[in-house]
Amino acid sequence: MKIELSILQVDQVTQSYVNWFSNKEVIRYSDNQYRVFSLNGQREYVKDCLDNEDIDLYGIFDGSLHIGNIAISGVNSPHRRAELTYVVGDRNYWGLGVASFAISELVKFGKTKYELNKFYAGVAGGNNASIKALEKNGFKREGVRENHLIYGGSYYDQYDYGLILR
Repeated sequence: MKIELSILQVDQVTQSYVNWFSNKEVIRYSDNQYRVFSLNGQREYVKDCLDNEDIDLYGIFDGSLHIGNIAISGVNSPHRRAELTYVVGDRNYWGLGVASFAISELVKFGKTKYELNKFYAGVAGGNNASIKALEKNGFKREGVRENHLIYGGSYYDQYDYGLILR
C-alpha cells in the first residue's frame, strides 16, 4: 500500500467513485446521504473545485486506485483558517490509517503551501474512526453542538475540532 494525495482531476472520476455515496456505511455520518450522485454530476463537482481558488480537492490514491478524497476549503480566508473534509470511500481501506495519513499530509500543506494559521473540522458524535484520525493528528475538540445533525433518523451531536498550525 502506497498512499498518495493529488489534486483530483475530472478524468479520475469513475463510477466506482460515484458508488461510494450509495453505500450506507460510507455516508452514515455525512450530509452526502441527502444528495443524489451521478457520474456527470461528480465530474461537474470536480471541475467546479478545480475552478474555485478557495478550495482544493485531493484524491487519495493507492497507486492508481482512487480510494477517497480530502478537501480543504476556505484557503483564501483573511483569518488564515480552512476547513478539512474527507471520505475514505473504498471500505477495503477502512481501519488502515488512510484518513489519518491524508489529514497529516494536509496539515503539512496547511503550514507550507497554504500558510494557514488553523484547520477546523466538524464530526458527528459516534464517528469514532474520524474522531481518532483527527486526534491522532493533534486536533483538539473545541466545542459540541448538541443534537445538531440528523443521520438515519437519529440525532447526533457535532464535535467541532481545531488545530493551530503556527
